[in-house]
Amino acid sequence: MTCSELVTLVKDLILSGAAITGAVVAIKGLSTWKRQLRGQSEYELSRRILVTLFKYRDAVAGVRHPVMWAYEMPSPPEDESKDMTREHVRFYGTSKAYQARWDKVQTERTSLYADLLEGEAIWGDELKKLFKVLFNLEHELFTSVRHYIELINPDTEDESKEAIRNIDKKRRDIMYDDLSEEGDEYRKDFQRGVEAIEQYLKPKLHY
Repeated sequence: MTCSELVTLVKDLILSGAAITGAVVAIKGLSTWKRQLRGQSEYELSRRILVTLFKYRDAVAGVRHPVMWAYEMPSPPEDESKDMTREHVRFYGTSKAYQARWDKVQTERTSLYADLLEGEAIWGDELKKLFKVLFNLEHELFTSVRHYIELINPDTEDESKEAIRNIDKKRRDIMYDDLSEEGDEYRKDFQRGVEAIEQYLKPKLHY
């Protein structure tokens, strides 16, 4: 082998080695980039869910607040109120106030829906199961509020009111938060559900 051929061979080997090294570095870089991208995606999803979770918790707490402020209770339209009794006017304001409180709950739950679907696609159904605890508690409160609205409605038949009262005797009284520092039974149950979700999601914020 001549000197020129030797130089050519060495050059080819160096170029081949560089190409192989470059390919390995590129593959490792791509793998790292994918991990970073996945980590960032999970971070953003976890952050969004946690923020909405806290808004959802506060909206549910707002439904249970025992004080109904005057600004929450709208008056019926003038053309309707002239034919209403005082009880009907009071019922109108109270029912509209609770409807507005529940609208806030539904707004946050709707915001959660798409993110929980994405979370299920990435992490499986564990997060969905954790949220089911809160959604069941929400439904329990919704039932209590619905029964209360029916009971204060002047147009509800006495037989229906009696049936509702009999049902409520078998259920715990969760209509109002006692506003104590330690929290009543319902608030404690809800907070435990929130904390379980926090424990699941917060590690994903450290990607």
